[in-house]
Amino acid sequence: MTTFISPFTDFGFKRIFGQEDSKIILIGFLNALFEGEFVVMDLEYRDKEQLPDRPSERGVIFDVYRTLDTGEQFILEMQNKYQKHFEDRALYYASRGIARQSKKGNWDYNFNAIFGIYLMNFTHTALPSHFRNDYGICRLNKDEDAETAIKQVLTHKLRMVFLQLPLFTKKADECITDLDKWTYILMNMDKLDDIPWRDEKEAFEAIASIGSYEALSEEDRNRYDDAQRNYWDSIAVYEGAIEKGRNDEKVCIAKSMKNDGLNEKLIAQYTGLTLEEIDKL
Repeated sequence: MTTFISPFTDFGFKRIFGQEDSKIILIGFLNALFEGEFVVMDLEYRDKEQLPDRPSERGVIFDVYRTLDTGEQFILEMQNKYQKHFEDRALYYASRGIARQSKKGNWDYNFNAIFGIYLMNFTHTALPSHFRNDYGICRLNKDEDAETAIKQVLTHKLRMVFLQLPLFTKKADECITDLDKWTYILMNMDKLDDIPWRDEKEAFEAIASIGSYEALSEEDRNRYDDAQRNYWDSIAVYEGAIEKGRNDEKVCIAKSMKNDGLNEKLIAQYTGLTLEEIDKL
């Protein structure tokens, strides 16, 4: 039996990040993510949760207030399955966060900053092969002497941070920064017997308490178990579709090679198909 719930499930994600009594966890994560830039002292949820239009696209939108008179909106999302235009969808939801702030009457277009944070349980071809990729709106100019790009930020009102979790491969003893530790915990939470570093941060202690499977009510355990099964099923279907796509690609290549008169043993060597499969093409 698991000791802690998985944040990759719909139930687990909402319980860890989407409750008023767990906001210390979200604050700790945000401060680790933006360490050296700003500090989130407190936050309040604009709504209990706001999900994207499609049930398969899970996300939660928060209003975060750093001072009494300024506020930033954070879109926090855990996405488990590859989407072809994920970067465009991320921009779309960030843009909606801006549009929702419009006001009737005489409005000067001064809106709160939108930070999109995307925890991705996959890697994406549109992103460089780095664990973390940050994007904003900036001016790109060519230096006339060096012919290198000069970046000048136009506005800090839009920021998107993509975390490609499969590219994070550190072990516990290799985690140095707070973001390292947060990422390790989230990625391994349902496999851990105890939450590491819980004596270092109050937020780590909180995630151990709130994320405890034993601490769930019977009703919540049933909800989590259902969510866990749905997660496993969706991953199995997703991986099956990928495998089918790979096999279909092999068949197409084998057909082309066979039509070009290549030897079937050579086709088998390069495609991984059996001679029997190639003979049936």
